[in-house]
Amino acid sequence: MYASEIRLEGKVGLVEFCSFEDSLHPCSNAILSANKYIRKMKGGSQSILVRANDGRHYVVKMTDNPIGPNLLANEHMGSLVAKAVGLPVAEARGICLSDSFIDSHPDLWFELPSGVRRPDKGMHFGSLFVGQTSGPDRPTEYISPSRVSMITNREVFLGMYLLDVWANHQDNRQAIFRRSSTNAQEVCFIDHGHMFGGPEWNFKENPASALHLERAVYNDLWQDEQVTSWISRFQTIIPGVLASIIPSMANEWYTGDLNELQRTLIDRLLRLQKLVNADAERTWHLSQQKSIDESPRLSDLGIRELRTPETRSAFHRTRATA
Repeated sequence: MYASEIRLEGKVGLVEFCSFEDSLHPCSNAILSANKYIRKMKGGSQSILVRANDGRHYVVKMTDNPIGPNLLANEHMGSLVAKAVGLPVAEARGICLSDSFIDSHPDLWFELPSGVRRPDKGMHFGSLFVGQTSGPDRPTEYISPSRVSMITNREVFLGMYLLDVWANHQDNRQAIFRRSSTNAQEVCFIDHGHMFGGPEWNFKENPASALHLERAVYNDLWQDEQVTSWISRFQTIIPGVLASIIPSMANEWYTGDLNELQRTLIDRLLRLQKLVNADAERTWHLSQQKSIDESPRLSDLGIRELRTPETRSAFHRTRATA
């Protein structure tokens, strides 16, 4: 069942918005079911990696995760909006976890200070695992400054930055890099749970919080005409996308007022040029003035450890969730 189909210009093509209404509960053929548990992922939401009945692997965030259900709504909206405006993101799907699957894999249960808690069955949010799950072809979240020039689609970092300013992203921008046969890198954006003011939908301007940790990816990308083009594209496409997403959101995936969230996002869209100007003045242009040697560097392990605000130092948690 599809809520709508929107034809977009250029390379975006046809974007479909899958409706997760009551007709899909319990686990319907319109969504996927997990049939193999792989491992638990890092991060405060305690997401898991599973194989689904389509043979592909998905990172699944569960409705009753320790952070809260709005995380799933944010992931769902962030994925579909980014895809609609032409940014590379992992495919989003509903993934059903059955009672028998959950009971057969106690390793996927939530680990809390008070003890272990069993997740609820039902439909959860799944993000397609891009690339191989293991081995030399597995994608990485780390990109060294010396390899930034090898990113074949690096220009999309500008578009993602502008989208994150609109969405008041409260976390560093997460991305994965896939190697091609020519040893070049292609970026794909992931982890949108802290968009839209974060899991509490609490909109507070937090300059620089949504930039990727490797600032070198932004070198020489800022062009006024490109910024204007992206903003115009957002203002043309996003209202219709939100109108399709909001009515089809699964009740289990959010708490609060979705209509109020939509109004806030439309207002920010109308003011986006001013929001971008203010953020860029305080963050973007300042970061471009620093030399590569002055920029902070993290190892691959360090990048993974800083993947979400919940796994960061107190300083980084404050920066990401203020």
